[in-house]
Amino acid sequence: MSKIFLGIVALLCLSLFSTVNAPLKENNIVQLAIQTVRIQVDLPEEAEIKLVEKRESPLPDFYMVKLLVIRKDKEVPIVVYVDRSAEKVFLGNLFIRGENITLKETGDSRLSKIGSRSLEPGETSLYY
Repeated sequence: MSKIFLGIVALLCLSLFSTVNAPLKENNIVQLAIQTVRIQVDLPEEAEIKLVEKRESPLPDFYMVKLLVIRKDKEVPIVVYVDRSAEKVFLGNLFIRGENITLKETGDSRLSKIGSRSLEPGETSLYY
């Protein structure tokens, strides 16, 4: 009987740990996306980045994290793709069957200069 009790306690602890760990991983995905934009785009200190949306990506096992970079003079939407383990990330255009999925999500077809580096459609692209 004590083995059954210990087994039930172990299962409860395991389920509690996985429930607590899931929000941390979700938060890591968003934080990794924001950190990638800050580093790769070289944003000025006054720029703010807000989460717009995080959802499943057309890429298997990746999330699409849509962010809004806010500066005094403009707001620029950016999409970052982060894998479920929060280990792999890419910032750039995703093309599927010739359609620019990233551009479709951001709705911004012009050259976007938001930091000291510019983000131009096609500059960094992943074809799928």
